[in-house]
Amino acid sequence: MVMFLSGCLNSSSILFTGESKNWSANYVVTNLNGENHDYTLTLTYKGDNPSEVGKVKYKFSVSSGGGSGETELSGHKEITHKSISNGAVPQKDETINVTVEWKGIKEELQLSLMGNDS
Repeated sequence: MVMFLSGCLNSSSILFTGESKNWSANYVVTNLNGENHDYTLTLTYKGDNPSEVGKVKYKFSVSSGGGSGETELSGHKEITHKSISNGAVPQKDETINVTVEWKGIKEELQLSLMGNDS
């Protein structure tokens, strides 16, 4: 099951968010008015025992690029992937696809824009 949420940050940042059974995710683009934009993907494990999750692989795709990584979830619930670019910013109607894999389990998340007042 994939859920979509809506809301907003401010005019100098945009937030895409979504969740699956075991994970929630935020993709924030900040410094929209600057030459370089900051991109942060945060994955949060929703379970009670993050130390039992072990190695986590993730990947995400955005029209302006994407990324992937692999890390051990040992004692903390969040994984953060940061980057900086002067490239395109995701479109307001865009869906960001995120895949998370651990212990033979694979979940897909679809992140959508949290409202926009600008």
